[in-house]
Amino acid sequence: MNDKSKDSFEDKLVSGLIKKYQPQHKSYLGSSRELIDASLERLSRAQMNEIFKKRSDYYPNLKIIQTSIKHEVVYISPTLARDILQYSSRGAINPEHKNRRVSKAEVKRYTLAMDDSKWCLTGEPIVFSSDGEVLNGHTRIEAAANSSKGFITVIIYGVTDDLSFAHIDVGKIRSRAQVLEMAGVQVDANILSRVAMLAKAFDQTKNRYAFRGTQGTSFQQAEILHYVESREELALSVDFISKLAKKHKHEIQAAPHIYAFAHYLIKAETANYDGELAITPEAYLSRMISGIGIQSEGDIEYQVRNYLQTLVGEASSYAVICRLSSIFKGWNLHHAIDIVGNKIAVRRVARYNKDEDGNRTPAKSAGNINEAFTYPFAEKGKTPLKILKQANLILS
Repeated sequence: MNDKSKDSFEDKLVSGLIKKYQPQHKSYLGSSRELIDASLERLSRAQMNEIFKKRSDYYPNLKIIQTSIKHEVVYISPTLARDILQYSSRGAINPEHKNRRVSKAEVKRYTLAMDDSKWCLTGEPIVFSSDGEVLNGHTRIEAAANSSKGFITVIIYGVTDDLSFAHIDVGKIRSRAQVLEMAGVQVDANILSRVAMLAKAFDQTKNRYAFRGTQGTSFQQAEILHYVESREELALSVDFISKLAKKHKHEIQAAPHIYAFAHYLIKAETANYDGELAITPEAYLSRMISGIGIQSEGDIEYQVRNYLQTLVGEASSYAVICRLSSIFKGWNLHHAIDIVGNKIAVRRVARYNKDEDGNRTPAKSAGNINEAFTYPFAEKGKTPLKILKQANLILS
């Protein structure tokens, strides 16, 4: 048996074993090679002409893919719309297919259009899952329920892709946090979304001393959802911090997602630390958030809280990096690891420069971090060249 026939044999064997012992995944069906290979039909030339008109001569006949998805054009009356909202699960009612909260302003606008008989049949469908759950179109359905006339629409039903809700309307108003909430995340989805984006951005940073948070990143909703699903520690960190933040809301010095990401990263880096922990991540962050247990101004948590207080009200992306770097500096000090500048505060570019006459002028890159980023258990690093340039310290 030559190499080519051997490879072909193994491919067929593996393919056979998958079909027999491994159920087909119901996620990313739009990329299913199995469905494409199983297709034996194509659209007729008449159908191609009907779809693409005079341009159809330029296109090959499309493959017909067999799935459970079907469609119809139907009339949804106000009564039917109210029944759908009542009997079809919505929000937290359905743990498997949660739907985003609707915008009251959008519902009102749609309702007026339906009542004025100015509703366009655009072809945008109401989408139902294979178990009859509404995956997309709640705003239109709620508007119809409030209207006196209802509307005509395309419905698509029988959708079985487990991740379809994460991809529907991704170019519109469905946020990453909404996707996570729809997926059944039990913790605060807004916080979890921010923490996941920070964590993913940190994973992708080649030089961690130059970590810039989510600056310059671009993630898709489904991408963040998959990231969260593969790292349950993110949700656990959010849950831990959210409870602390709620209990000590008058003492907290930074947004919960800052502490939650700090907790997650410290826990993650602890797995690679060979030494003995001087304090647990939970105790460290609890003292920092609540202030309970701090005995003097010399305490590390006091110093971090004091620095975080100077950043209260500042919402820039640079401030996020400064807060995180300071928290990690405190953590490293607990473990006798040298930190940049030998102090908790993070060096930043001054807001003003002085010209030759001694007059103050606004500085370029004002507020930008001016030192290497500090992260858990890492020895202090040299300030990356990129940061030096951003800090306007090197003349071009």
